[in-house]
Amino acid sequence: MEETTADKRQEIKDRIAAAQERQAERANSLMKTIGEKAAVARDEVADFAKQHPVATVAGGLALGVLISALFKNSPTRRAGRYAGERAAGLAAVGSEVAASLLSQVLETTATARKAGAEKLDEAADSTRDAARQIGRAITRSFTRG
Repeated sequence: MEETTADKRQEIKDRIAAAQERQAERANSLMKTIGEKAAVARDEVADFAKQHPVATVAGGLALGVLISALFKNSPTRRAGRYAGERAAGLAAVGSEVAASLLSQVLETTATARKAGAEKLDEAADSTRDAARQIGRAITRSFTRG
């Protein structure tokens, strides 16, 4: 029985060794594939940077600002707070100006509406008067003749 146990142990050891060897091959294959993909990505990024240098610089700056904003006491975050406070103040002033302009527009519109209604009434009156005169003239011409 000892031989069978020893044989089983050796078989298990062989299986473990074969599995470890397969795992190492997979890891090497995976690392090779990752390396190849990284090289392709590097080449694509380099080509993009050559074709679009302004976009690359702008993207780099934007990424730097975003990363800087992640830190609590960064100058970017302080500048953002300052800009936010200024923007809020400007928005308040802008809304007041817009409200004032809207009020003026509404007043002007009301005045124009009234003037237009008066002109329309005058035009209707003169049209009615002209129609009456034409009607009288037609009536006279029929009664004379």
